[in-house]
This record gives sequence, structure tokens and C-alpha cells, in this order.
Amino acid sequence: MSDIKSQTQNFGLLKNVFNDILVESVVNQDDDRKKIFKQYVNLINENEILKTQFLVYTNIENKVESDHDKASLFVNENIKLFSKFTKKDIFNANGKLTKLVLFEKNNTYNNSELHENISKLIFTEKNPNTIDSIVEATSFVVNYIKTNKVKVFTEALGLPNSMLSSIMVSKYNEKYSTLDESEKKILKSLIDSTSEEKQEIYSSTLKECISLINENLNTTDLTVKEKLLKVKEKLLNDTQSIDEDYYKNISKLVELRSNLKQN
Repeated sequence: MSDIKSQTQNFGLLKNVFNDILVESVVNQDDDRKKIFKQYVNLINENEILKTQFLVYTNIENKVESDHDKASLFVNENIKLFSKFTKKDIFNANGKLTKLVLFEKNNTYNNSELHENISKLIFTEKNPNTIDSIVEATSFVVNYIKTNKVKVFTEALGLPNSMLSSIMVSKYNEKYSTLDESEKKILKSLIDSTSEEKQEIYSSTLKECISLINENLNTTDLTVKEKLLKVKEKLLNDTQSIDEDYYKNISKLVELRSNLKQN
């Protein structure tokens, strides 16, 4: 199987790539990656096949069940959801996602083996020659569920609560372990869907920026002070609205906070 075909079949790999894109877009304030993630969100919302895959992969990733029979039934029932789609239709739907990004040759990541086995169960045609392969894949997925542990997840930006619980806090903690606690809270607020938390993080970041400006006012020359005072005035007049511009506004505050700390 070619790399492109393998990537197009394995929705779990695609999901992992776009989760990385979301985290990197926030940390690096990359507008292009933000747009790509938004396209990914829209495609999942609009396409029944993509949405079904998203939910099935997420169901299995999050499932914790020690009873073997129940775990087996859970896997089988999830895979049955694809019976109304042809393999070609699934492949073509996934192709819409692969067109958005370039893939690294190394596709190893947490849960990569689980995703490969789920993909195998979805795409492998049942016949006497494939029974062993299907049994092995099913066994792997069932054993994953039986040994799985409850994890803490957070919602992804732009997707409804009923749909998403897969952008893991552990992913950006693992990838960006150098972030301080304040930066991690800011990053979480961009992914989390709770408006109260967004408000709290925005307010605290705004206050921190004002405090940093006050500190810098004592050590800078007159020209810089004038600029800082203008920025401070703007921050003091900030309405702190949690609306469609939150993503952009908190990103600007993060950048300002970083620049003030460097001075």
C-alpha cells in the first residue's frame, strides 16, 4: 500500500495531524494553520462520512471497558456504522482532508498502532483470506479498550460539545513542555469551549500585560514611555468581549505579554 493511500485510509492519522496543526497554530500564532484547522472543522461538520469516522475513532480512543465481551461488542458495533458507506466513498471523503496538508514520512505517534488497526477493520473486505487479519485487528483494539485508562480531554475550538472531546491536554503539554503555567492556561482557553474560562484567562492576561507595562515604564526612555502609555490606555479601555474575535484578541495579548517580558 502506498504512503498516500495509507494516509487517506487512516482517519486517525489525519485527525492527529490536524490536532497538531491546532496546537502549533496557537503556540506559533500561525494564521495559515488556523485557517487549515478551520477548514478541517468545516469538512467534518458538513460530511457525514468524516463525522462518522471522527466519532468512531474518538469513541474507541476514549472507551474504558474491562469486560472482554462488552469491549468486543463495542468495537463491532462501531465498525458496523460504516456499512452504509462504500470503501470508495470513505476513501474519497478522507481525500478531502489529505489535500489540506503535507504529511511527514514518519507517521508514528501516540495511538498510531490503534488507528492503523481501526482503519484495517473499516477497509478490509471480509472473505476467507482476510479473516485472520480482521481477527488480529479486532483483538488489538479490544485489548486497547480493556487496558485503557480514563483520560482528561478538552473540547476543540469551533466544534459542538456533542461532537468533540479529542484534543488532548496531554498533547500540547507533551509537545510544549517548556511553556509556563500561564501560557498553558492561555493555550487551553483557546481550545476549551467554556466562555467563563475564556473570560477569566483573558482578564488575567490583560492585567498581567498592564502590570508589565507599569514595570517597563520605570526603566525606559521618554519615547518608549509614550508608546507604552498609549498601549496601556488601549488595554484599560478593552471591553474584554468573548466573541468571534476572541481567538485573535487573546493571541495579540499573548504576543504583547511575551514582548514586554523580553524588555
